[in-house]
Amino acid sequence: MKKRLLLDKKIAECVGLWLAEGDNKSRLEITFTNNCWDLVNSFYNTIDNLFKEYKYNIRIYIYSKEGSEVNMPPKDCVKKYYTDNRARKPYYIFRLASVELIKRWKEIVKEIISNNKYYRDVLRGFFAGEGNIKEGSHNSRTLRIAQKDKNKFVENILGFLNIRKFYFSPNERNYVIHGKWNWDIFAKGKLADLHPDKKERFWRSYNSYKEEHYENNYLRDNIFSILSSPHTTKELSKKYNRSFARIQDVLIDLKKRDKIRDFRVGSLNYWTNNSNLIIISGIKNKYLLMLKNPRRISEIAKEFKVNSKSSYRRLKELERLNLITRREDKRWIRKRMEKKIIVI
Repeated sequence: MKKRLLLDKKIAECVGLWLAEGDNKSRLEITFTNNCWDLVNSFYNTIDNLFKEYKYNIRIYIYSKEGSEVNMPPKDCVKKYYTDNRARKPYYIFRLASVELIKRWKEIVKEIISNNKYYRDVLRGFFAGEGNIKEGSHNSRTLRIAQKDKNKFVENILGFLNIRKFYFSPNERNYVIHGKWNWDIFAKGKLADLHPDKKERFWRSYNSYKEEHYENNYLRDNIFSILSSPHTTKELSKKYNRSFARIQDVLIDLKKRDKIRDFRVGSLNYWTNNSNLIIISGIKNKYLLMLKNPRRISEIAKEFKVNSKSSYRRLKELERLNLITRREDKRWIRKRMEKKIIVI
C-alpha cells in the first residue's frame, strides 16, 4: 500500500508536468518537453514504471545550439541530437509513441485531476513546468504561473489550497501570486521544490522575509478576536512580530471604533474587547475591599499610610471605572457591580 501511495504522488506530479509542458492534443504519443534534465528524468522514470507491463520504445530528442551531444546519464532509450540556434541551453523532448498508452495516460490524467486529494502534487509538477519566482525592487516578491489565457483548473487548484490574492495578468500572460501567507502555503507544501533551480530561488527569497506579512485587515481582525482576554501592546507586538508602534496604531483605531477598551495598571495598558470586564491593580482591589463599608478619605489614607491627596487620586480612578461612589456625607463606598473584575 505504501508503494502505491508513493507512486500515485509521483504520477500526480507527472500529470502536472505534462499539463504544463506536454502535448495534450496528441493521440499518437506521450510527450514532455523541458530544459531541466532532472524533470525529464523524473517523468521518464515514472512513466517507465507506470507502464512497465507494456511494450514500447522511448525516444529522447536533445536540442542545443551546436547540436552536439549533451552529457546525460545513460538511459535505455533512443537518443537523437538536433540543432536549435535559438536554444540558450539544451532542452529535451521525451516521446513515447503508442496509441494504446496515450489513451491510457489520458484516462489516468482525467482520474488524477478529478480528485482534489492530488491537487497539491499536481500543482507541484505544474509549477515546476510553468512557475517562476520574481523578485523586484523594495523587497517585492511574487510567484508566477505562465498561462496564455485564464485556466479554470489552475484557479480551482489555487482556491482549493487556500491561495488567496492572486490574479491573471493578460499582458504578462501570468497568474500573479503575492502575499507572505501564500508563500507560507507554498513553503509548507513544498510546491516549488520539484525543479531544482526554482527550489533554490524560492527558498532563498522566502527565507529573506524579515517579518510576517498579512492581508489587509488581517492584523486588526485577529487582534480584535484575541482580545476576549486582556493583552498588553508588548504581548501583541511579540505575538504578531510587529513593532510596538504598529500594534499601538491598530489598537487606537479599534478603540476609536468603540470595539475595545484599555485599562491602565501600573505602567501598562491592558486591552480587551470584553465590555463586561474591568481590569484593576492589586492596590485598587485593596481599596475596593476596604470600601465594602463607607469610609472617609482620612480613614483610607491612614489605613494605607499615604497622604489624603494620594488616596483621593486613587478613589477618583475607581470612580471613573464606576466601581465606587461618594455619598452626601462625603464617605466613599463600593457600588454593586455585575461586571467581572480582574486583578493584575
